[in-house]
Amino acid sequence: MKFGMIGTGRIAGRFVSEARTVPDIDIHIVCNPNLESARNFAEDQNILHYTDKASELCNVVDAVYIATPHQTHYGYIKQMLSAGIHVLCEKPMVLSETEAEEMYALAKEKRCILMEAIKTAYAPGFLKIIELAKSGKIGKIKDVEACFTRLTPTYCRELADAVYGGSFTELASYPLLPVARLLGTECKEITFHSVRGYSGVDTYTKAFLDFGDAMATVKTGLGVKSEGQLLISGTRGYIIAESPWWLTKQCEVRYEDPNRRENYTFDFSGAGLRYEIQAFVEQIHACRKGEKISPESAEESIWMAGVMEQFLAQREIKEKAIVEICSKENTSVRIWGHRGCCMRYPENTIEAFLAAANVKGITGVELDTQLTRDGEIVVIHDETINRTTDGTGKVSDYTLEELKQFKIVSVDGKNTQIPTLREVFEALKGYCDRDGLMINIELKNSNTRYEGMEEAVLALVKEYGLERNIVYSSFLPESIQLVKKLNPEAQTGILSNSLEMCIEAAGWTNADALHPWLGGYDLPWEKRAEIPNMTIRAYGDAEPRFDVKGRFKKRDLSQLVELGITDFITNAPEEYL
Repeated sequence: MKFGMIGTGRIAGRFVSEARTVPDIDIHIVCNPNLESARNFAEDQNILHYTDKASELCNVVDAVYIATPHQTHYGYIKQMLSAGIHVLCEKPMVLSETEAEEMYALAKEKRCILMEAIKTAYAPGFLKIIELAKSGKIGKIKDVEACFTRLTPTYCRELADAVYGGSFTELASYPLLPVARLLGTECKEITFHSVRGYSGVDTYTKAFLDFGDAMATVKTGLGVKSEGQLLISGTRGYIIAESPWWLTKQCEVRYEDPNRRENYTFDFSGAGLRYEIQAFVEQIHACRKGEKISPESAEESIWMAGVMEQFLAQREIKEKAIVEICSKENTSVRIWGHRGCCMRYPENTIEAFLAAANVKGITGVELDTQLTRDGEIVVIHDETINRTTDGTGKVSDYTLEELKQFKIVSVDGKNTQIPTLREVFEALKGYCDRDGLMINIELKNSNTRYEGMEEAVLALVKEYGLERNIVYSSFLPESIQLVKKLNPEAQTGILSNSLEMCIEAAGWTNADALHPWLGGYDLPWEKRAEIPNMTIRAYGDAEPRFDVKGRFKKRDLSQLVELGITDFITNAPEEYL
């Protein structure tokens, strides 16, 4: 059976390895609208064919697996089913009840299998738990509580997508599954309560479902961690499956008598995707033979799509009530080179800074300073030279002359050295004078407290007449406070892994800007209007560097604008400008 894949994200790689455990499946072709991404994925996974056009799958595969962003599912499902291709689509399959009903009707018309890829639904252990619950062992089921949480950086798609992201759309399919399987889909009322992150999407949501004579609670979280258990309560006892219950390996049946307990363990192989793939293949074979397919999964998927639709509608109403208060005047983001152009050149080197300075439209470069044993200011990120040079030891243990003996492997195998701040000024002063290039000097004194660093850096800046071109930043608020004391006109920024900590420290240091980590953009949605009207230069560490290879994934700068970010400090300024 020839399979096609649409999407090459994190779960796609796991799908390939799991599919290869199921007999008679050939992953024939992969599709991504970005052809380079499709090519790279195909090469990594040893898939023979790749394309950037989904239409090319229609004549060469029997079935397709869709693992693309939520909002694209409907279009791809419709395209594949219309071509008579069986579809296995990642959860949530679609985000409205009407779309789900339409797609299942189309699947029936085309005699195709349409299945939502919720691996837990087909795991042997989960099926056994449902069987135990329905057997009457714990009496009549009156309550189902299911929780799924994981902590996710705010820059990831799940939280960065202000329209379709959030914990509920990302995770709720799992906890909704046992609710539907045990209590049905005739829910009388659903209410949602959410904790919202700064981007507006929910970082934590509780959904309360009223079934009349029974009830359920569903919890999901991407920014809040909770006990991820499944609890099924009955009139005679209860079943508990501890976290991670969705990778169903065990459960326990408990009764009024605390000494009476029944333990069950189950097989769960690999990442669990093989179970849904095997079930999908079996349904295709049954369909080809003209056998009747159980409508249970279709009913559940349609109901869950309706729940998603209700949730998104409620969230939209709340968004409208606050969005005007939180509107930002900036419509674009200024770009800085993090340690220079450090994706293409070794970080904090003259060549990395010059490459950044020559990128048209760049605002500035960011660099890091340490002090040598003899008090010279050198530009290097780490307190040691181990990572970026061919030497070892602390920067502060060497004189400048000694440090200059160590080499940094550069482009085309050429060697360079750790530069002094004076050498960087010599290289960049012309760009500062002519183009207004800014230099963000991070004073690296939060781990090693270099006495006199602030005075020495300020003196050198004054010597070169660059006072208007310099921004001073540090993770040590006291350092920023000292810079302001030495020169009240100096431009300063507070660095922190947390936006809230940036705001707090800026209040007592009199800093001019906030420099938060993009992954720690953690201010709640309700407090967006409380952010000081300040420059916000966010930095990210999820980009490849010269010494750490990886695939560059370009950020959507419009999302940063929506977050109120004014400047972005990136390893690859050339990719944005």
